[in-house]
Amino acid sequence: MGERKILVINPGSTSTKVALFCEDQMVDSREILHSPKDLSRFASINDQLDFRQEAVLAYLRDLNVKPECLDAIACRGGTVGELESGAYVVDQEFADASFSSAIPHPANLAPVIGWNIAKKANEKLGDRKEKFVRVYVYDPVCGCGKPEKIYTITGIPEIKKQFLTHVLNSRAVSIEQASRDGIDFEKATYIVAHLGGGITVNLIKDGKILDFVGDDEGGFSPERSGGLPARPLVDLCYSGRFTQREMQKRLKGKGGLSAYLGETDLRKIEQRIERQDERARLIFDAMVLQTAKDIVSMAAVTCGKVDKIIFTGGMAHSKRFTAELRKRVEFVAPVSVIAGTYEMEALAFGILRVLRGEERAHKKLDK
Repeated sequence: MGERKILVINPGSTSTKVALFCEDQMVDSREILHSPKDLSRFASINDQLDFRQEAVLAYLRDLNVKPECLDAIACRGGTVGELESGAYVVDQEFADASFSSAIPHPANLAPVIGWNIAKKANEKLGDRKEKFVRVYVYDPVCGCGKPEKIYTITGIPEIKKQFLTHVLNSRAVSIEQASRDGIDFEKATYIVAHLGGGITVNLIKDGKILDFVGDDEGGFSPERSGGLPARPLVDLCYSGRFTQREMQKRLKGKGGLSAYLGETDLRKIEQRIERQDERARLIFDAMVLQTAKDIVSMAAVTCGKVDKIIFTGGMAHSKRFTAELRKRVEFVAPVSVIAGTYEMEALAFGILRVLRGEERAHKKLDK
């Protein structure tokens, strides 16, 4: 058997990340940026399908790789019900469910794009049984499994907590940390703080995300407001000053550091602090404090039994931020920093394990 080629597709809010792997080696990786002008042409995320699909096909043409030469397409999964972690086979039903999801998310487009590309490639391959382009998602946004009811209850019966978080990168760095620690990932308990444009804090126990603090309920982050006092929020929503869409944007996209400082790049904010900008220092310290409170709250779920706290995501590159955060949480458990994101590798390596028979892929309708 020749070396397996895997195309990775990972759509985000303003870009589509793509990569080509040959076995476990990354041959090429690219972030295709989509300008606000490009995206403003589309009324919804789903309307971007053809635009983003053509961008992926152009990437393959640029590499001189024909889709029918691929062995698999690894896609970031979106918001399709309550899936388990791990791999899922993408078929027409899965692609349709992703596209019709009631919860908009750019990742919903990945399995649709992957399925469309593979379908045409397999039509060209015809009846060649030895060659078939397969499509999978791995650790989708909704890949926390069916949560225990106690973790879904809020203060209003009509509102149920949705289990949507940074599953892919949080599990990837946890697997890496378990390897470093020389322990079985399936028996480890980690609190993973994903520090990006949105911040989530995920409690991983026995290989699964047991509970988490989402980016709409915890502290604020560079782009998101986090949880807010309810009464003033309701008053603001009904004040007539903002449309529903504008309020949604203030919560996600224009909240947090963006709202206070007009800036989301932590490096630039740290430069302002160095120049004795007291407001920048105050807001920075507040974000550290709120993130720390979220991390510590997850320890209550396991009665304080935590093997390690892991900082990951883009902001984990900041020595100032991680040092201040570490001081506030290391009384719970030792802290490890695995900066950046490993989503492309996690997608490729997960599907490679499936192709090698080391891991089983779920079907969408598995019970």
